[in-house]
Amino acid sequence: MTIIHDRNPVVMEGYPAPYLTFFAEKTDDLVYRLRLPCRGAPEALFISGSVRSILGYAPGDFSDDPSLLTLLLPENDRSVFRDLAPEDGECACTLHLRAKDGSIRVIETKNATITDPETGDLIIEGIGRDVTETIERQKEIASRDRILEAVGYAASGFLSQGDWESRIQTVIRRLGEAADTSRTYLYLIDWSGSVPVACLKGEWAASGTYAGKPDHLDGLVYGGALPLLLCGETIAGPLRDLGSFGEQVTKASPDTQSIIIVPIIIRGRVSGFIGFDECRNERVWTPPEIQALEIAARIIAAAIKRDDDHLALAGSENRFRGIFEHSPLGMVLTGPDYMIMEANSAFSRMIGYSRNELLFFSFRDITHPDDIPGNERGLLDLMQGKLPIYRVEKRYIRNGGGVFWADVTVAPVTLPTGNGYIAMIRDISLKKEAERRLAESEEMHRSFLQHFHGIVYRFVEGEPVFLHGAITEITGYLPDEIGAGTPSWSSLIHPDDAPGIIERYTTLYDTPGDRFSTDYRIIRRDGSIRWVHEVIKHRIGETGCSIIESSIVDITRRREMEEALSRSNEKLNLLQSVTRHDIFNQLNTLSAYTELMKDLITDPQAGEYCAGLEATIERIHRISAFTQDYQKVGVHGPAWQDLREVINRGFGARSPDGITLENEVSGYEIYADPLLEKVLYNLVDNSCKYGGELVSRFHVFCHEAEGELCICLEDDGDGIDSSLMNHIFEYGAGKGTGLGLFLIKEILSITGIGIESGTGTLGGAAFEIRVPDGRWRGGVYNTSRAS
Repeated sequence: MTIIHDRNPVVMEGYPAPYLTFFAEKTDDLVYRLRLPCRGAPEALFISGSVRSILGYAPGDFSDDPSLLTLLLPENDRSVFRDLAPEDGECACTLHLRAKDGSIRVIETKNATITDPETGDLIIEGIGRDVTETIERQKEIASRDRILEAVGYAASGFLSQGDWESRIQTVIRRLGEAADTSRTYLYLIDWSGSVPVACLKGEWAASGTYAGKPDHLDGLVYGGALPLLLCGETIAGPLRDLGSFGEQVTKASPDTQSIIIVPIIIRGRVSGFIGFDECRNERVWTPPEIQALEIAARIIAAAIKRDDDHLALAGSENRFRGIFEHSPLGMVLTGPDYMIMEANSAFSRMIGYSRNELLFFSFRDITHPDDIPGNERGLLDLMQGKLPIYRVEKRYIRNGGGVFWADVTVAPVTLPTGNGYIAMIRDISLKKEAERRLAESEEMHRSFLQHFHGIVYRFVEGEPVFLHGAITEITGYLPDEIGAGTPSWSSLIHPDDAPGIIERYTTLYDTPGDRFSTDYRIIRRDGSIRWVHEVIKHRIGETGCSIIESSIVDITRRREMEEALSRSNEKLNLLQSVTRHDIFNQLNTLSAYTELMKDLITDPQAGEYCAGLEATIERIHRISAFTQDYQKVGVHGPAWQDLREVINRGFGARSPDGITLENEVSGYEIYADPLLEKVLYNLVDNSCKYGGELVSRFHVFCHEAEGELCICLEDDGDGIDSSLMNHIFEYGAGKGTGLGLFLIKEILSITGIGIESGTGTLGGAAFEIRVPDGRWRGGVYNTSRAS
């Protein structure tokens, strides 16, 4: 087993993997092929370059140190492939791999397996996705959701009847379990004395943790910590980050490593705290967790106020209603018949109905029909006591017919009118849309892999990581041969094309951001020649690494058709040239006879006829000359041309006496027919012939507008007759043959360039050439460029 490192993808002898390497180029996931022998250490037959970003290792590390794979893939994970692989040879599992920096990365894998019938070794091909960060985010979300469920329980618990002390103890326990803390406690502040004193009202500790009374609060006369604790702000974080307060807590409770204390505010004054201690490790509380615990504190505050003042029950209900209303999640209260009794503003915004309109709906009326049966079964289990809380992902129907997905948590609640339910609704439409787009993206990649018939490859920092496509069909060589560099791609390039192509490669490798496309010939294994078109670019990846990407397609058939068309055009042009030469000869003969006739004619009217004949002969001569120019239009392909040089050459070719060129164009190239110089020649010739005796300046300048390049050409002559303005570029229009400006329009139209006539700033004729986006480029200097 050999791992080969060159400017080609990593492949191993005896194990062709073109589809693996192509797929690896299209994804940031880990693509691999492994051999798990019955005895001995596992072998890496293929590792994609993404192992660098996921685990911190380079693909070559697995050949330099074969034991590395054993360190990453312990025995229990190796056996999981064999245990999970069904008869069809597919399995999925989650691996916990140790990265180079010592961290553990969680990799979800999908694998195809096959057992070597001779050796019994297990060959695994698979793709692994690093879900470490996703799992961490899910843990954060799950923690928040657990707390919110406990908050929902707290809300329903405080609405129910029963002893307040027992209810608060249950709430404290549920919140502590949901927040996954070591201990949780509730203190109320006694403001009756000269200084406030904290009194313990409820406590809970996780299994294995001593609860007791947190020394840093129990009976404490707050002293220097008073301003911090009574400011009404949540205190959260590792103790070492909390300054003098953290030092005070550490001294009082040495086992505490992190803390969060959420104030309970009643009537605008801090009346207590709900605290959460973490003794197992340092913990950084996430904003969603803090927000959920603050909601819990507000609910507890409302409940305390309600029980403290039975005479102000209505006011207490208003405070609870305020908490209900300002929850960031949608909240709904329903009766035993599932009719909505109350909904908060958040849910009203989600669903698109006003709160009053919602009072006429049951949950069935606003639930997607496909989700109603499952929803009813869950509520039935909740009503029968089989579930303490019911949670489901379901679709709601908005006002207007739209649908959105929601994560719904439902808990039973006792209302004055009987049993009911409180539901907390979180909109997860964005999550569902992301899942849908991910599925579409994966399907698009699968389709691309199935239908692409060219060659694509990628180098990362000079190391080949991907090679895929119709390699054998185009070159005659096997993918493994090209991947191993035997032969190298450069050696396949035709000797007549190789110097220029290799020189261009060298420039591109040294120039990040460079790209080019070109046609050239390659020599196949059987000695035949194929034309290919390559598009290659050099970019810098997100991590700062150098990446070369290229696609190559076979254009032999297209080139053969182009050459056949070119030969056909050459024959037609030859026929036209011979025909035109014969016409010129006949016109010269006819002109000679006309001259002889003039000497013999004495009748004035016959002399006029003879002059008309001479004018007709001259016009036929000019038309024939025009066809000679017109047949050249489109014969040769468009090319990038320096605009300033073309203007200078076109003006110089006409070399008009007494007219000065004012060329203000600089640094632009346009993509046009090679006869572009003829366009400038004809425009200058038009000014000379029809500009009048006073024409002395030919001014050219340009500007950019809405993605187009506008080239303005004007003179200070007599200008254009208004009657010709709208059709001056039509065939036969104008004062002469009417062919010069028609030819200009035809030449420019080949690459989509337009031209219009008008009156310029100099008072004479003016023309504006409009070059569309993609057919011009600025910031160009007189340097050679690859096409």
